Amino acid sequence: MKNKHAEGLQCSCCSPLWKTLLPNTNKMNIMTDKNNESGKYSFHKDLIFRTGVNEDNAGNKQIGYIQTIEGGKDVMVEAIAISKGKIVATGTYKNVVAQMLPGTSEKIIDGGKILLPGFIEPHLHIISSAVFKKATDVSPFSRQDLRSNIAETEEGKYSRKWVVEELKKKVTNDKNVWIIGRNADPSLFEGSDKEFNAVILDRISTAQPVFILNSSMHLAYINTVAIELMKDQFPETFVNPNGILKEVAGIKPVLKLIEKNININPVVAIAKLKEEVKEIFKEASKTGVTYVHDCGVEPYEYNPNGGEPDFDQPKFLEYLANQENCPVRIGGALVALSLDKFNTTIEGKYKPNKGNNKFNLAYIKLIGDGSNQGLTGYQYTPYVCNENYQPYDISCCHNQNNTGVFNFGYPIEFNALVSKAKSNNWPVMIHANGDHAIDRTINAFKLAGINKSTINTRRDRIEHASLLTDKNLEDMQELGLSPSFLIGHVGYWGWVFQQTIFGKEKANLLDRCHSALQDGMRITFHSDNSVTPLGPLRMMEQAIGRVMEGAPRSLDPQVLNETECVTRFQALKAMTYDAAWQCHADQWVGSLEVGKCADFVILSESPLTYFNKEGVNSVAGMRNIPVLETWKDGRKVMDLQDDNLF
Repeated sequence: MKNKHAEGLQCSCCSPLWKTLLPNTNKMNIMTDKNNESGKYSFHKDLIFRTGVNEDNAGNKQIGYIQTIEGGKDVMVEAIAISKGKIVATGTYKNVVAQMLPGTSEKIIDGGKILLPGFIEPHLHIISSAVFKKATDVSPFSRQDLRSNIAETEEGKYSRKWVVEELKKKVTNDKNVWIIGRNADPSLFEGSDKEFNAVILDRISTAQPVFILNSSMHLAYINTVAIELMKDQFPETFVNPNGILKEVAGIKPVLKLIEKNININPVVAIAKLKEEVKEIFKEASKTGVTYVHDCGVEPYEYNPNGGEPDFDQPKFLEYLANQENCPVRIGGALVALSLDKFNTTIEGKYKPNKGNNKFNLAYIKLIGDGSNQGLTGYQYTPYVCNENYQPYDISCCHNQNNTGVFNFGYPIEFNALVSKAKSNNWPVMIHANGDHAIDRTINAFKLAGINKSTINTRRDRIEHASLLTDKNLEDMQELGLSPSFLIGHVGYWGWVFQQTIFGKEKANLLDRCHSALQDGMRITFHSDNSVTPLGPLRMMEQAIGRVMEGAPRSLDPQVLNETECVTRFQALKAMTYDAAWQCHADQWVGSLEVGKCADFVILSESPLTYFNKEGVNSVAGMRNIPVLETWKDGRKVMDLQDDNLF
């Protein structure tokens, strides 16, 4: 299927839907604070971190570890020193002490703890995730796990019934209050009931309007009350009587109605948005992340004639990054929805990699197709299930024609966009999930004249790169492209991909991490938050073990294509050193080397030596290693013992 990207919902990061709910900043300054937000925040101070030995009650001695990943290698040192927010010395304790003033304070890393470079999240969406955080989360996740895997009862498993019951808790006596749910994912529902419609949502309330947004933002669902409100407020707009809304044309009017109902002052809206973003940053710090790369930043477009709410996203993110107590550094990619948009909103207005270690716009982002779990990733052959995730049988096989969507129609404009970005010296990252979309993406890079001779200056990326053939890997290596894998596709969705959406043979092509490394590529793992939870240790665990967490718990751990497992150090490097490289941030972060920023994390246990003695999956539970402290700029921004630090 061909689709015009600007009118579609195939990628939540650039959907017009969430931007409908942004405050209009055309007539106000988003930087409304008179002073920098400071909060409870430690000050720069010279410090030496050193490994040490402690003796527990049993008389056993446990050392600590400092892993620098210097030069991308497995490098352990006895000590590091920080001053004015930078790493100033690493090596033996004796040599490090000799480079510091007498009496410099020391912090001991012992008891099996490890100090590592701060983790890097190379692909998430800050503003869109923040906008919908106020809605009720009906996603399939509880922290780092699938809800169904930690549920103590059948009722607690992720299902259509569970979603209905969660939203029932939001029912009030005020008939004007909307009940709103976000991130519903029918592909991961337990059982066979995977479809929402007005009849089902009426079980939540027959008095209040209900709106549930699918995690892909491709679909939404409303109840009968909402349908009647839409008929009254938008009489010329067709509303599907079953309450299933599709694409912008179907969903946007409902969001307009919700926005009208909320009617928040822009100043108040900005304050609320800041609080939601702050919560995202706080969660990042709790997982050890010190650098985030927003892969859906819309360039500012002044619209004097009204229309869509006008919100300067780059300016807002830069403002946040420069707050004194911001616990993360922010990189970003400007989304180019069309060639015309590139010409009018990006060219001559923004330049690549002209930022600093606090905020930097590094890429142009294109979105080739949709999501495979949402059945909109662009494929050569049809999906093997229907829109309700049921297999086709002989009686309805004539309906098996869904090959997903390509967001630019014929690839002429798509190819031209890549070439135009290259001619403006912009590195390019392209979202591509389906096998057909990946072929078109590789071809676009090839037609633009991109090759591996500029790999270290451009660092062009394929985002998600979900289904890679051997030929794809060979071509990517020749062109100097690197993949960033949404590794949750293996861990969270692997079972449904194998059993329902693709079949075993095609599912084996998912996230070919080991093969990419063997072909000399530098790989990373990302959360695509809010598609999956932030969690570097969880992503490492899923890349090392490739266990399909959605498989029945009655089975032994089911591994998806074991040949694509990576080593522990390869996984750690993907979340630090190579992630910094992919984000054009390696001059600042990614390893603990002299001159780089003093960004690091202290864990209670090393993921390099972690071993689960129960069962056959030795890395099971790595995601639960406690993150004790997170430091940025040589200042502690997260302490497990002090939740109010940031």
